[in-house]
Amino acid sequence: MRKFPKIDLFDKVIDRCVNELGYYSDGGMSYRLDLMTAHDDIGLDFKKLLNFPFNDFDHDIYGLACSIDRLERKVMNDFVPRCALPEEV
Repeated sequence: MRKFPKIDLFDKVIDRCVNELGYYSDGGMSYRLDLMTAHDDIGLDFKKLLNFPFNDFDHDIYGLACSIDRLERKVMNDFVPRCALPEEV
């Protein structure tokens, strides 16, 4: 399990999702689940994600929304978000 991101940074990413995107209407809970699942599986750079221009931000969040398997706690379909941490060797 990866180290949890700084909560204030994580909350800013969630706020941006809620304010700029419309994939979920549950106050950010699904975004939280998707992002934490992805972070635990492949690792995400939340600072990079937060500072992305809209198109890159949308690409990563939408891609995760379509590719997360919450039961298996994995990112499926070989999707790699642009904010993914470099692969650990």
